Amino acid sequence: MRLDSKLLEHVQQQSDVVPGNVYPAKGGKRTENTAFWVVVACSATGAHCLGFNNSGEPVSTTTYLKGALRERPLIGRVNMNAVVLK
Repeated sequence: MRLDSKLLEHVQQQSDVVPGNVYPAKGGKRTENTAFWVVVACSATGAHCLGFNNSGEPVSTTTYLKGALRERPLIGRVNMNAVVLK
């Protein structure tokens, strides 16, 4: 029996917490109706996130341990090179 290496690669990509990952917000106070977290920067153990509401407006910020985000489903990716702050 062998485990498909493509599957392992996919699992690794899913578990990496990197800038551009989008995760659902859940529980807590849900500040300003935060629906999604976008990772904008990472340290060795933490991920700094911008919170967006369902309309796509930035409404909050937070920092999570990477382990906490790994427990959530990765629901999208943002190309951080294309992000423009106004």
